[in-house]
Amino acid sequence: MGTLNEEMADVRSDVDGVRAQLREEVPEFFEFDVAVGNITYNANSNSVSVTVEPSSRAREQLSEALGGVNVKTDGKLEFEFRLVNSEGD
Repeated sequence: MGTLNEEMADVRSDVDGVRAQLREEVPEFFEFDVAVGNITYNANSNSVSVTVEPSSRAREQLSEALGGVNVKTDGKLEFEFRLVNSEGD
């Protein structure tokens, strides 16, 4: 068993890897440009929350896709991804 500092460094590294993966993959869920905002880890529920907001170009893209209608983009979406341990501990 490693020291607490080593274990915390491992967790921090794992969470950083998850954050990088989410920043890369979450925008692919949308057919318009989005900006990934805050990504926070919740140790109590072993989950990561991701805030997504339409980019400045999203209104134009959505308007074109919907045949020229006016589109307003207020607010943001938040997703929570629960993490699972794939090592079976």
